[in-house]
Amino acid sequence: MKLPVTLCCLGIALICSPAMAYQCSVAVTPLSFGMVEGRSGQVTRSTATLTVVCQSDSAVTVSYQLLSDTFSLNERTMVGGNGAASYQLYTSGSYQQVWGDTAGSAISDSYTLAANTSQTRVYTVYARMQPGLKVGPGQYTSISAVRLIY
Repeated sequence: MKLPVTLCCLGIALICSPAMAYQCSVAVTPLSFGMVEGRSGQVTRSTATLTVVCQSDSAVTVSYQLLSDTFSLNERTMVGGNGAASYQLYTSGSYQQVWGDTAGSAISDSYTLAANTSQTRVYTVYARMQPGLKVGPGQYTSISAVRLIY
């Protein structure tokens, strides 16, 4: 009679999954190119910061990725005024790696977090608007979401 009870308990143990050992959150500063009037022949740049805070009750290795809502080698678009203005987001100030929604284009990090502690990490996203902007005056906006996967 002991065998069926043991198997029953084992089955329950395999179904249950452990609780997440840590929690993370992300906060983002707005990105603004400011006034671009008279800069049609110049590259316009800006930055935004992503602040990730992770906390844990036990010692753990924290791993996460910050993803943009879209990935496209083509430029993103802001709309408003009398048309659309193109720009792109990058993971470094060298403007080589487009920031996107896949593992290869994500901002990734991993580190050890001690028990009963939290850690804050700050990342910069770089934005660039190419010269040759031919749009009318006005306010142009674009909304991008940030996903934190851990």
